[in-house]
Amino acid sequence: MTDLRVAQPMDTLHGGGIALSCAPDGSVWADAQQGLFAGDTRVLSTYRINLGGANLDLLSRVREGHGTARWHYQNRALRDSGGDTPAGTIFLVLRRRVDGAMHDDVQLTSYLDRPLRTTLIVQIDADFADIFEVKAQRLPPRVGVRRTATAQGVMFEYRRGDFRRALDVLISTTAHPAVVVGARLVFDVVLTPGETWKACIESVPELDDERLTFRGDPHEEERNEEAPVTVTAPEVLAAPFRRGCADLRALATGDDSGRYVAAGVPWFLALFGRDTLMTSLMTGLIGTKTARGSLRALAALQAEAVDDWRDAEPGKLPHELRRGELAHRHLIPHSPYYGSHETQALYCLALWNVWRWTGDRAVLDEHFGTARAALRWCDERGDRDGDGLQEYGTRSRDGYRNQGWKDASDAIVTADGQPGSLPLATVELQGYLYAARLAMAELFEECGDDRLAQQHRAAAHSLAALVEERFYVEGDGFYALALDGAKQRLTSISSNPGHLMWCGLPSPDRAAAVAKRFLEPDLFSGWGLRTLSAEHPAYNPMSYQRGSVWPHDTVVAAAGLARYGHRHQAAALLRAVLDAASTFEADRLPELFCGFDRSTCPPVPYIEANVPQAWAAAAPILATQIFLGIVPDAPRRKVHLDPWLPEWLPELEVRGITIGASTLDVRLSRRDGTTHVDAEAGDIDVVVDAVAAPMWGRVG
Repeated sequence: MTDLRVAQPMDTLHGGGIALSCAPDGSVWADAQQGLFAGDTRVLSTYRINLGGANLDLLSRVREGHGTARWHYQNRALRDSGGDTPAGTIFLVLRRRVDGAMHDDVQLTSYLDRPLRTTLIVQIDADFADIFEVKAQRLPPRVGVRRTATAQGVMFEYRRGDFRRALDVLISTTAHPAVVVGARLVFDVVLTPGETWKACIESVPELDDERLTFRGDPHEEERNEEAPVTVTAPEVLAAPFRRGCADLRALATGDDSGRYVAAGVPWFLALFGRDTLMTSLMTGLIGTKTARGSLRALAALQAEAVDDWRDAEPGKLPHELRRGELAHRHLIPHSPYYGSHETQALYCLALWNVWRWTGDRAVLDEHFGTARAALRWCDERGDRDGDGLQEYGTRSRDGYRNQGWKDASDAIVTADGQPGSLPLATVELQGYLYAARLAMAELFEECGDDRLAQQHRAAAHSLAALVEERFYVEGDGFYALALDGAKQRLTSISSNPGHLMWCGLPSPDRAAAVAKRFLEPDLFSGWGLRTLSAEHPAYNPMSYQRGSVWPHDTVVAAAGLARYGHRHQAAALLRAVLDAASTFEADRLPELFCGFDRSTCPPVPYIEANVPQAWAAAAPILATQIFLGIVPDAPRRKVHLDPWLPEWLPELEVRGITIGASTLDVRLSRRDGTTHVDAEAGDIDVVVDAVAAPMWGRVG
C-alpha cells in the first residue's frame, strides 16, 4: 500500500447504459473527448457553469460510487447591483448522478454580509456526434440539430431519416424559473445572507423512440448489492479485489435474455466479443452469470455468411456492436463488426470454463453448436494459407488492420519498428487455439464423441510443435511476436508470449527462459509488463500498445508463470499490478497506463484509458485465483487446490466460491515459508495437490 493517489485526467460516471466523461471540475467541453454518451452518441457536448459572468474556482471533488460525484466551488470576485462581491463569499455545490439520465442538483449559499442579486448561467449544448467521431476528434457539423424551449426546460433533437437522438433537459428551482437563451440556461438568483438557493437540472436521453429514465442513486445501489465472494487479506489485494467486483457489477448490461459485461467506460459501453469472453475467463472465481449472458448474446450474432465489409464469415462471432449514427447508416462496419480473430477460440474456452465451474449440462447443450461452428471457422478460414497457424488480415476497407488483442494499427511491428506485413500470425492466437482444442476435446468426451476428442487433442499437440518450431528464437530465449505475410519472424520482444504460457503451450525449459526474460528491466517497468520492450526502436511509454502497461496483460502472464511453477516471477508481476491499483484513486485499475519505469515516477495515466474497464477490473480477481491455485471440476464434483502465498501476502481467506451446487471457503496462511490450507466445502471433494494447470484445469 502507498499513501500516493493518482487521479485520471478525466472523470467518468456511468450507470443505466449511459456514460459521462468530463473534466476534473465537472465541466464538459465539446472540443475535448468529453460528453454524455448514450446509444454510442454524444447527447450532451457542452456543460459549464458560471456565476455573475465569471468562472468558479474548484475547491474539491468527491466521488460516491460509479455514477455519483460532488464538486464544491467558490466564487471569484464579482460586482452586482449592490456593489462588490469578494471572492470566497458564495459557496456552490454540484451533486451529479448518472444512471439512465444525468441528474444535477445545484446548491448556492451566500456568506455575503448583504443581499445578493446575480445570475447563474449553465451553458449546455448537444452536438449528437457519433462516439467514433468524438474519440477521433473529427466532428463534422450536424445541421439538423434543433433546440426548442419547453415548459420544463429545453429539448435538443437530431433526426436523420429513421435515426433519432434527443436530450430533454428538465429544470426546477426553488425561486424564479430559468430563462432559456439559445444554449444557455439563465437563473436569476436573489439571496439574503446565509440563504441557500437550489436548482435541479435533469438531462434525459432519447434513443430513436426509447426515452431513458433516471433510475435513482447508483451509489446506493452499489453499496446495497453484496458481492457473492468475499476476500479477507492485506489491503494490497483485498481493496483492488473489492473494487474489481464492484466495477464488474456496474459494467454488467443486457436484457432479460442475459446480462454480459460491457468492455469499458466511456468508449466501450457496448457488446465486445473478445473483451467479454476474456473477462469471463478471468472471473470464474466470483461466478458465471455474466459469462452465460455473454455466450448467449454472442451466439445470437454468429455470422452465417461472408460479408467482407464487416469481416464476417460463417462461424465468426462479433467483435463489436454499435448503435450510433455511423453504424446505423453503414458508414462503419460495426453493425456488428467481426474483425477479431481470437473471439472464436475464446468462445470455446469460455464455454468450457463455465461448464467446469458449474457442471451445468444445459449450458453446454445450448452453446456447443456455436462453439463447434467457431472452431470450424478456425480450421477452415482462420488458417488463411493452410500452414496450420492462425493468421489475420482484414477484407474490409474500414476494417481493423490488427485483429488480435493488440488491435492498434501500429501495435505489431518488426524488429526495426515497421508495421508487420499482412496477413499476420501473432503468437498468442496460436496459444488460444491450442487451449481451445484441448477444452473442446473434453467437451466432446462429455457429449460422447471420443473420436473427435482424440482428433482435437492430436491437432493441439501438432499446433504446439509447429509453434515451437516457427516462433521460438533460440538466441533470445523468447518467442517471436508474430510471423508476417512472408512467414518471417517478427522478433520484437513483447508481452504476448505471456498469453502463450497462460494457455500452457511452451515446453517447460522454454517457459523457464520466458519467465527469466519477463523480469528484465526493458519489459518489466516495476508497475507491470510493458507491451513492448523499452529497448525496441518503436517503444513509446505513452502509446496505446507499444510500451504501455495493461494490467490484465500482466496478470495473464503471471497466471502463465504460476502454471509452470515460476512463482517468484509470478509474485513479482502480481505485486507490481496490485501496487499500481493501490496507487490509483479508489484502488481502481484503469484499462492501461504509461510504461514509465517505477524508479522514476508513479503510474502515469494513459490519456484515453477506459476507467473502469472490464479486463482491468478482472485482474485482481484472477490474481486471487492464482494464489489459490484453484481448478474447478464441478462435473466430477471436485475442486483442486494448489495454493501458495508470497512473503508479502501472509494470509488469504476467500469465502463463498460457487462450484456446481456447492460453496467453497478457503483459508490460507504462510508460516515458516510454507503455505497452509484449510478448506470447507459442501458435497464436493477438495483435493489439495500440485495441479498441472492452475488456470485451465486438467486439459490435454
